[in-house]
Amino acid sequence: MAVQRQVRHVGDTLSAIAVTCKRPNGNAVSLAGKTVKFRMVNPEDGTVKVAATSTGVSVTGAADGQVQYNPVAADVNTAGTYYGYFLVYSGTDYETFPVATGDLIIQISPDENVP
Repeated sequence: MAVQRQVRHVGDTLSAIAVTCKRPNGNAVSLAGKTVKFRMVNPEDGTVKVAATSTGVSVTGAADGQVQYNPVAADVNTAGTYYGYFLVYSGTDYETFPVATGDLIIQISPDENVP
């Protein structure tokens, strides 16, 4: 997965964070029969903004590795740059996507014009 930057404003919960889970060779990962969780971390200090959760995660294309996370207000209430990860579970074993740290960047921008 190439580096993907998704930009939101503080409070934006309408748009999902969507990706295609791929191996380093570019092949999509089948999500059929898997449990997928989302996690979001502040890379500057390691603070976990969204603990690994399957709530709000939807597999939109199992055969093609397509998945999305629908954030709630608490996920996008603080401006900053975060790294997002999707954890794909088979039983208790899991694999993290994107494989390279920092390949999913979620930028939450302040918006002084929102009431």
